[in-house]
Amino acid sequence: MHRIHHRITGSALGLLLLIAASGARPSTGLGGEFHFVIHDLEGEAAAWSPREVVIHTRTDVEGGLFFILENPTPRTHVFEAPGLFEQIVEGPEAPTVKPLRVYVAPGETVRVQVSTEQLKVEPEPDASGTQTCPFFCPLHGADEALRSTIRVVP
Repeated sequence: MHRIHHRITGSALGLLLLIAASGARPSTGLGGEFHFVIHDLEGEAAAWSPREVVIHTRTDVEGGLFFILENPTPRTHVFEAPGLFEQIVEGPEAPTVKPLRVYVAPGETVRVQVSTEQLKVEPEPDASGTQTCPFFCPLHGADEALRSTIRVVP
Protein backbone atom coordinates (compact mmCIF):
# COMPACT_ATOMS: atom_id res chain seq x y z
CA MET A 1 0.00 0.00 0.00
CA HIS A 2 1.37 3.44 -0.89
CA ARG A 3 1.85 5.74 2.10
CA ILE A 4 2.20 9.52 2.02
CA HIS A 5 4.99 10.84 4.24
CA HIS A 6 4.99 14.54 3.42
CA ARG A 7 2.76 17.47 4.26
CA ILE A 8 -0.15 18.06 1.94
CA THR A 9 -1.28 21.58 1.11
CA GLY A 10 -3.84 23.49 -0.91
CA SER A 11 -5.21 21.82 -4.03
CA ALA A 12 -3.11 18.71 -3.40
CA LEU A 13 -5.24 18.07 -0.30
CA GLY A 14 -8.46 18.37 -2.31
CA LEU A 15 -7.18 15.91 -4.90
CA LEU A 16 -6.01 13.51 -2.21
CA LEU A 17 -9.37 13.64 -0.41
CA LEU A 18 -11.16 12.91 -3.67
CA ILE A 19 -8.93 9.92 -4.34
CA ALA A 20 -9.20 8.70 -0.74
CA ALA A 21 -13.00 8.87 -0.86
CA SER A 22 -12.98 5.98 -3.31
CA GLY A 23 -11.35 3.85 -0.59
CA ALA A 24 -14.29 4.41 1.77
CA ARG A 25 -16.57 1.95 0.02
CA PRO A 26 -17.43 -1.13 2.01
CA SER A 27 -15.70 -4.37 1.14
CA THR A 28 -17.63 -7.18 -0.46
CA GLY A 29 -16.96 -9.54 2.46
CA LEU A 30 -19.20 -10.02 5.47
CA GLY A 31 -20.08 -6.70 7.06
CA GLY A 32 -19.19 -3.21 6.02
CA GLU A 33 -15.56 -2.14 6.17
CA PHE A 34 -14.61 1.53 5.76
CA HIS A 35 -11.04 2.82 5.43
CA PHE A 36 -9.91 6.15 6.92
CA VAL A 37 -6.47 7.78 6.64
CA ILE A 38 -5.15 10.71 8.70
CA HIS A 39 -3.13 13.42 6.94
CA ASP A 40 -0.94 16.09 8.53
CA LEU A 41 -1.69 19.58 7.23
CA GLU A 42 0.10 22.90 7.51
CA GLY A 43 0.84 24.03 11.03
CA GLU A 44 -0.13 21.49 13.66
CA ALA A 45 -3.45 20.56 12.01
CA ALA A 46 -4.53 17.15 10.74
CA ALA A 47 -7.63 15.76 9.05
CA TRP A 48 -9.09 12.31 8.41
CA SER A 49 -10.15 11.40 4.92
CA PRO A 50 -12.40 10.83 3.18
CA ARG A 51 -14.36 13.96 4.10
CA GLU A 52 -17.73 12.18 3.90
CA VAL A 53 -18.77 8.56 4.24
CA VAL A 54 -22.27 7.16 3.70
CA ILE A 55 -23.21 3.97 5.52
CA HIS A 56 -26.39 2.21 4.36
CA THR A 57 -27.93 0.28 7.25
CA ARG A 58 -29.76 -2.09 4.89
CA THR A 59 -26.59 -3.27 3.16
CA ASP A 60 -23.41 -2.13 4.93
CA VAL A 61 -23.98 -3.32 8.50
CA GLU A 62 -25.12 -6.89 7.94
CA GLY A 63 -22.39 -9.05 9.43
CA GLY A 64 -20.85 -6.15 11.34
CA LEU A 65 -19.43 -2.69 10.77
CA PHE A 66 -15.68 -2.13 10.84
CA PHE A 67 -13.47 0.96 10.49
CA ILE A 68 -9.87 0.62 9.36
CA LEU A 69 -7.90 3.59 10.73
CA GLU A 70 -4.52 4.25 9.13
CA ASN A 71 -1.89 6.66 10.43
CA PRO A 72 1.05 7.04 8.03
CA THR A 73 2.23 10.20 9.86
CA PRO A 74 5.09 10.52 12.39
CA ARG A 75 2.78 11.48 15.30
CA THR A 76 -0.09 9.91 17.22
CA HIS A 77 -3.63 10.86 16.20
CA VAL A 78 -7.11 10.09 17.47
CA PHE A 79 -10.19 9.04 15.51
CA GLU A 80 -13.21 10.40 17.38
CA ALA A 81 -16.81 10.12 16.16
CA PRO A 82 -19.33 11.45 18.70
CA GLY A 83 -22.56 9.48 18.40
CA LEU A 84 -20.86 6.24 17.29
CA PHE A 85 -19.69 3.50 19.62
CA GLU A 86 -16.88 0.95 19.54
CA GLN A 87 -17.96 -2.62 20.22
CA ILE A 88 -15.45 -4.58 22.27
CA VAL A 89 -15.64 -8.37 22.25
CA GLU A 90 -13.47 -10.14 24.81
CA GLY A 91 -13.83 -13.88 25.19
CA PRO A 92 -17.21 -15.44 25.89
CA GLU A 93 -18.56 -12.35 27.69
CA ALA A 94 -21.25 -10.16 26.15
CA PRO A 95 -19.79 -7.35 24.03
CA THR A 96 -19.38 -3.95 25.68
CA VAL A 97 -19.60 -0.58 23.99
CA LYS A 98 -17.85 2.72 24.57
CA PRO A 99 -17.83 6.03 22.70
CA LEU A 100 -15.77 5.76 19.51
CA ARG A 101 -12.42 7.39 20.35
CA VAL A 102 -9.39 5.43 19.14
CA TYR A 103 -5.71 6.39 19.44
CA VAL A 104 -3.64 5.46 16.38
CA ALA A 105 0.15 5.51 16.80
CA PRO A 106 2.57 6.58 14.05
CA GLY A 107 2.68 4.03 11.23
CA GLU A 108 -0.13 2.00 12.81
CA THR A 109 -3.31 0.65 11.23
CA VAL A 110 -6.16 -0.21 13.62
CA ARG A 111 -9.31 -2.22 12.86
CA VAL A 112 -12.25 -1.20 15.06
CA GLN A 113 -15.65 -2.86 15.30
CA VAL A 114 -18.45 -0.27 15.44
CA SER A 115 -21.62 -1.13 17.34
CA THR A 116 -24.56 -1.42 14.96
CA GLU A 117 -27.09 -1.56 17.83
CA GLN A 118 -26.36 2.09 18.72
CA LEU A 119 -26.95 3.09 15.08
CA LYS A 120 -30.63 2.47 15.74
CA VAL A 121 -30.84 5.07 18.51
CA GLU A 122 -27.91 7.49 18.35
CA PRO A 123 -27.45 10.08 17.07
CA GLU A 124 -31.02 11.29 16.59
CA PRO A 125 -32.06 10.78 12.93
CA ASP A 126 -33.53 13.62 10.86
CA ALA A 127 -36.95 13.43 9.12
CA SER A 128 -35.50 11.20 6.36
CA GLY A 129 -34.09 8.74 8.91
CA THR A 130 -30.49 9.87 8.24
CA GLN A 131 -28.12 10.15 11.18
CA THR A 132 -25.11 12.47 10.88
CA CYS A 133 -21.92 12.02 12.92
CA PRO A 134 -18.80 14.16 12.69
CA PHE A 135 -15.37 12.53 12.91
CA PHE A 136 -12.04 14.24 13.53
CA CYS A 137 -8.75 14.16 15.42
CA PRO A 138 -9.41 16.07 18.66
CA LEU A 139 -5.64 16.47 19.18
CA HIS A 140 -4.97 18.23 15.87
CA GLY A 141 -8.25 18.93 14.07
CA ALA A 142 -11.15 19.81 16.35
CA ASP A 143 -11.96 22.95 14.29
CA GLU A 144 -15.20 22.68 12.28
CA ALA A 145 -13.27 23.13 9.00
CA LEU A 146 -11.21 19.98 9.70
CA ARG A 147 -14.15 17.75 10.65
CA SER A 148 -15.44 15.08 8.31
CA THR A 149 -18.90 13.47 8.27
CA ILE A 150 -20.40 10.01 8.47
CA ARG A 151 -24.00 9.77 7.27
CA VAL A 152 -25.96 6.69 8.30
CA VAL A 153 -28.92 6.21 6.01
CA PRO A 154 -31.71 3.59 6.08
